[in-house]
Amino acid sequence: MKRSLGSRVPLFKIKYEEKGTIQDIKEMIVRIDGLSSCLNGQIVTLGEGVKGIIMGFDEDHVLALALGDQGKLRLGQEVTGVSEPFKIPVGEHLLGRMVSALGDPCDHQGEVEADDHYPVLRDSVPLTGRAPMNDFFATGTKVVDMVTPLAKGQRQLILGDRMTGKTAIAVDAILNQKGKGIVCIYCCIGKSISGLEKVLSTLQRSNALDYTVIAAANDNAPVGEQYLVPFSAAAMGEYFVGKGQDVLVVFDDLTKHAWAYRQLSLLMDRPPGREAYPGDVFYVQTQLMERAGKFNEEHGSGSMTFLGVAETLQGDMTGYIPSNLVSMADGQISLSSAIFAEGRRPAVDLNLSLSIVGGRVQPKILRKLSRDLTADHARYAEVLRLSRVSSGLSGESEKVVRKGEVIHSLLMQDEFMPVSVAESALILYTIEKGYLENRTEEQRKQFRTGIYGFVNKTDAQLLEAIETVADLTPEIEQGMRKAIAEFLTIQDQETEE
Repeated sequence: MKRSLGSRVPLFKIKYEEKGTIQDIKEMIVRIDGLSSCLNGQIVTLGEGVKGIIMGFDEDHVLALALGDQGKLRLGQEVTGVSEPFKIPVGEHLLGRMVSALGDPCDHQGEVEADDHYPVLRDSVPLTGRAPMNDFFATGTKVVDMVTPLAKGQRQLILGDRMTGKTAIAVDAILNQKGKGIVCIYCCIGKSISGLEKVLSTLQRSNALDYTVIAAANDNAPVGEQYLVPFSAAAMGEYFVGKGQDVLVVFDDLTKHAWAYRQLSLLMDRPPGREAYPGDVFYVQTQLMERAGKFNEEHGSGSMTFLGVAETLQGDMTGYIPSNLVSMADGQISLSSAIFAEGRRPAVDLNLSLSIVGGRVQPKILRKLSRDLTADHARYAEVLRLSRVSSGLSGESEKVVRKGEVIHSLLMQDEFMPVSVAESALILYTIEKGYLENRTEEQRKQFRTGIYGFVNKTDAQLLEAIETVADLTPEIEQGMRKAIAEFLTIQDQETEE
């Protein structure tokens, strides 16, 4: 019999009720007297239909987060503590819906039928319940799948300043799971309503809502919901993982989650530390990130992959929250505002991006063709830097520059346009063989946007072979060489005309 995710020994064994009274109300934090046996994460009834969740304790009182209209609360009001954890509805019927941190629908499409109810705050699966991460997770972003590949069950950060394209990479990863049987959850934390609407419309246009749940707590939502929503999203994902499915959860963004927890902590009179964050902010976000992973048969055999967006200030990755998140993840995709200003999309900084887990599960064809990509790009950047202080370039340096320009041109990608493994392989093979080094930028752009459609029309079996075999066999290499040559021949003929 499969065991559900979480602690093997439940904390809430015996159901009982106890009474208390409200002693103080500070915005959404309620100080309660009389609940002598409550536990963290327990649900409490604050009266007038308002529920709360136990957040912590001080010497004399219990601290609870109110999850409803705080205006209904009064000092001295009776509180009922129920020995049950705070749970939210989960199940198949959440697919295609947008719900709040409490599991309530917020898309005006009626109530959500729940298959089960899962605790929001729960322990992560122990090490003995995990399995090796052996499956490649394709994000659909060329530079990510080539240089910083992901494995199913991995925790990967997307770091960068504001307006550098972090959300676009995360949404592309959701769009790329179409038809692959992977359940996606987009968790909005503190984003603007316009930003959430843009993501929602993108998913609708691509019919991605069929396999996606949106858990939203935008910047107008109560701070308590902004704090709880990533834990709720993880609980929703754990339902599908328990059924043996693969899940992708996007947290957009975790910096605002830390802001929400800082605000709650200050209201609970906890002493501020570095940048006014409480000392346990690292522990709180680690609790969340550790719920990702690949799990064994006893825990459902599924996987839960986390893509966490985090904001930096002027590219400073040593900030308190970014550095905390980097230390608890399996790698990061770093975006640069300087690269973004140059017009390169996505603005990924290859020097600061890495993946600890995914490299060993990357398809062999991508691994073989991309092994020199980072080094070639680094040489190109160094030559450009030195050329500013010297006159002219040597023949070898010119070759390095031409190859670097081809790399930049072919790795360009429009947002919300995910790319398959087969297309990435064609691009990498073209870069390695130097087919475009003597062509104009316009010809490179035509190649980048047209090669996949051309091969799909003339030799669809080649694309299928690349996806299924996933290795650079002599037959696949010959097919790619032939297809690229035919495309360039047609391009030359059109240029002459």
